[in-house]
Amino acid sequence: MALKVIFVFSLIFGLVPAITDEEYASMPELFQVDNYDTCMMLGKKAFYCSITYQLEPIDQRNPPNIWRVIKEASASELHYRHDKLHLMACIPQRCPNVRIYNETHPDFHSQLTECYNRKYRTMDLRGNVLEVRCRSNKPLYDIDNMDYIAGAIFTIYIALVLLASAYDYTRKSDPAESTKNTKPPFEKFVTAFSIPTNWNKLKSVPTGEDFDKLKSVQGIRVYMTVLVIMVHTSITFVGVPLINPRFFEQSNDNPDFTTEIPKRGIYLLSFHFMMSSWMLMISMLAKADRNEEITLGFIVKTVIKRYVRFLPSIIVIVGFYATWARHIPFGPFWEGMCEEVNRCRKNWWANILFVQNHVDRYNMCHIVSWFLAVEMQYYIISLFFIMAMVKFRNKIPVVIGIMLMVNIVFAFLDHYRHGYPSTLSGKPEETYRVVFNKKPQWHDHFASYHANAAGSIIGLGFGYFYYKYKNQLLFGKKVTVLLWWISISILMGFVFFSPFLYNIDATEVSSAVWVALSRPCFASAMGLLIIGFSQGIGGFYKWIFEWGPLSILAKLSFTVYIGHTVFQHIRVGLLWSPVHFDYFTFVVYCLADIFAGFILGLWLTLFFEMPSNELANMMFKSKRAVPKKKE
Repeated sequence: MALKVIFVFSLIFGLVPAITDEEYASMPELFQVDNYDTCMMLGKKAFYCSITYQLEPIDQRNPPNIWRVIKEASASELHYRHDKLHLMACIPQRCPNVRIYNETHPDFHSQLTECYNRKYRTMDLRGNVLEVRCRSNKPLYDIDNMDYIAGAIFTIYIALVLLASAYDYTRKSDPAESTKNTKPPFEKFVTAFSIPTNWNKLKSVPTGEDFDKLKSVQGIRVYMTVLVIMVHTSITFVGVPLINPRFFEQSNDNPDFTTEIPKRGIYLLSFHFMMSSWMLMISMLAKADRNEEITLGFIVKTVIKRYVRFLPSIIVIVGFYATWARHIPFGPFWEGMCEEVNRCRKNWWANILFVQNHVDRYNMCHIVSWFLAVEMQYYIISLFFIMAMVKFRNKIPVVIGIMLMVNIVFAFLDHYRHGYPSTLSGKPEETYRVVFNKKPQWHDHFASYHANAAGSIIGLGFGYFYYKYKNQLLFGKKVTVLLWWISISILMGFVFFSPFLYNIDATEVSSAVWVALSRPCFASAMGLLIIGFSQGIGGFYKWIFEWGPLSILAKLSFTVYIGHTVFQHIRVGLLWSPVHFDYFTFVVYCLADIFAGFILGLWLTLFFEMPSNELANMMFKSKRAVPKKKE
């Protein structure tokens, strides 16, 4: 933070001149990537290494002019360290004098260092090899028993789904069978896996009073999912070698919405936490009004039902990472993918139990799955809260208000205690190879249980408010509509525009205030927006979120979220050369990632999520009690 302030201050007052394009181009190339295919064709001599090489002047007392350029270009923490080069080299071709092909051998390091020192000697520079990771043309991993078992189970399951689909299709084609009003248990079980049946369910649009009033939620879920994919697409750019690293540096120097949302946009997920608690609250209040008891046994069944619904899709993703993902023929940027594979080999069981955000969290398998673990934990706690408070409804708003205030105060104190900035990471040295998710800040304040609790708490409050007043006209006057728009604008303005109007990281206090309030403000703004839409106001914006196809696409949001990063990891792993980063390329990659994410989500939904959901419904059929008649 201090470096950033000094750098900006120096630029404003002319103490440090801006680096010209000519000077920038004169520096040693930050990312140097040799031809990977050619290197792998060298047979026994194939040896390709990823190297971190630290530069320094040969004469420390009288450094060359290029060293001044390097130090000035690296002065800001929002820039790359141009004295630390990231090299991907074919050793036999780049350094033919290296005779030892063993990355752990000390002589290999010395010979490699001497090779690059000769290259930069003409610039009066030398260096040291800090890190090196190498591979030959032999497979990194052998296919083992776990791979065979996972492959066999997957193949058998897909075959059974196809057989169930064929059986269901032929049964429906038979006029005698199609006229039956009831199905035997076996047929119900089989049709749960039928693709035609699940496809028809997917295309159907739900009905009911609550769905019609909250139809905008479906559209918001889709748009939020698209935003999450776009954020992760931006990370795939800055996590790999770039042809034009200055574009990223200049984007950091001149932040806008496209650069700030990936660094601060964690508050977007508050919407999902809020809606989960919201829908749970109204369903539990409706259950209580039907004189159905909310007991401990009911909570256990509800949690198991949700667990059964989510588990198969999670197993597919985690199982793929832990087994066959490592056998994909990745290119020179394979390290990030292999790290995901190794983490899933070690900690796959934590994902199955939804505790990966607590157990060995720095080695979390399927890193985006932290959201599922936190959401499941909020769901369980919310069930117990509602069970305890359903008989004291008038106290619910007060209790929720107290819980929210305690959470905000705790979030402020915790963030202030650590002294973290408000942004996740715009530092190129942390975004390269996505090492920021190994930092304490990411786990403490962006993917932790306590940091995201505000959305879930606010969801309970809005769920109670909506259920109580859904049949009343709340915005019958123009002044109430105006106040609705003003309230949303103020809350959204604080979240989106305050970072551009004021340096919220100027002090640790201001940073902690923004972090503690941004998620509650965003969730509150979205809650007010949905309440207004449910009352029929919102005009054009209401139409955008209630557009017909969004109700169908929203059914894919869960599987799209957990599945889209699989495609992105594979896409990055199959890159063979540095990426050119600009807005046009970013849009193209975003569209590709969104399309692939929804296609993969559709497959996961039809083959895994919908069958498991139907099985969960069959296991725990809810029996509604008949309301008692008033005498």
